[in-house]
Amino acid sequence: MDERTDHTNADDGSADCTTTASFDDHGIDDGSDLIRRTYYRLVADGDDAFEPTERFLDRLADAFIRAYLTATDAYELPPHVAAAIDDARVWVGVEFAAAPDADLRGTVIPAFYRHAAGFHCAYRD
Repeated sequence: MDERTDHTNADDGSADCTTTASFDDHGIDDGSDLIRRTYYRLVADGDDAFEPTERFLDRLADAFIRAYLTATDAYELPPHVAAAIDDARVWVGVEFAAAPDADLRGTVIPAFYRHAAGFHCAYRD
């Protein structure tokens, strides 16, 4: 997960935002924690396989939200995090629409995280 997004904050001269540390401004140092928490939330809810449906994508986004809230001890999402999650949901839906056999743990959730982190890098400032 050492990928870099193409998002920068030219105004303050900060380094490029990485998808791995995108949520570090919320106390989440490593995105793998959100990926793991999201997966286990889905499994706990009875969703252990990917389905390219709107209903499943809603569950995936909800599991990610609950993982984020647990990891940050927050009661609600900041608006820019909510927007990043909404956009990630849409992009994962498009990316895996024709891949009903995609691996949930190893492919779909990491892709969801990468999209959410990339959008978060763009929206966080």
